[in-house]
Parts: sequence; C-alpha cells; structure tokens
Amino acid sequence: MPRWIAGLGAMLAVLWLAGCAATGHNFDPGRLSRLTPGQTTLEEAARELGAPPDTIYGQRDGGVLALWQFKITFVTDGFYSRKEALLQFGPDGRLMRLVDSTNILLEPWERRKLLGPEPPWPAEPAVPQVAPQAAPVAIPVPAAPAQ
Repeated sequence: MPRWIAGLGAMLAVLWLAGCAATGHNFDPGRLSRLTPGQTTLEEAARELGAPPDTIYGQRDGGVLALWQFKITFVTDGFYSRKEALLQFGPDGRLMRLVDSTNILLEPWERRKLLGPEPPWPAEPAVPQVAPQAAPVAIPVPAAPAQ
C-alpha cells in the first residue's frame, strides 16, 4: 500500500477523533436495580455503578443528592449520547430513592423499587361544613303611633 494512502487514513482518523468529546464518568445504569433503598450507602452505590458521582449536592437535612452523568459527542453538535441518574441519600447516608433519570431504561419493578412506595391517593375532598342555621328569633316591633 502506498505511503500516502496510509498517511491519509491516519489523518482522517485524527480528524474523526478530534470531533469526539466525553464528559462525566461512564457508569453502568443496568446496575441501578442492585441498589436497595434504606440499605445502600453512597460508597456502595458508586462501587456498584462502577464510577463515582459527578456532582454531590448537600441538603439542609444532612442528606445529599448524588448525580451520575455521562455525555459523549462523536461529531460536534451532530451525534451525542447522554445518560444521567440522580439519587437521594438521607442524613444516615443510605439511599432513599431515585429522583430522576435520563435515557436509562428501567423495568417497571426496578422503577417501583427505586422510586419507593407510591404516594397515597388523595383522600376524598372534604365537604365544606355549613354552619348550622340559628332558629329565627322574633324581634318585637312596637306598633306605629296612631294619627
């Protein structure tokens, strides 16, 4: 093979790779189902997902929100892939629930497990209580004076 063809191929490969960019830590979303609310700690979640969270947001109650995200672009603004998982950990350091996910397919049972119990249905709307009507009271009115 002529050298110029090999050189052209190498140059095209460099140009193609120059259009690639990745941010975040690549994690395995298929392992989210291995996390157990009330038991899994942040460190265990990072180990299970295969990457540390990209961002940790402290909460007022002492808990944290941990964001795992990975984005890759193959051609600038042409083709990209993104996946995110936002997990809430309580003040005790244990997983509370999956808050949000992007481009992560979960089976219905996995979603129920990670989102926690469904909130109760709203109770029947309360019927406004009408104040009891007081019995009519007769007010004596003096007769008009005679003319």
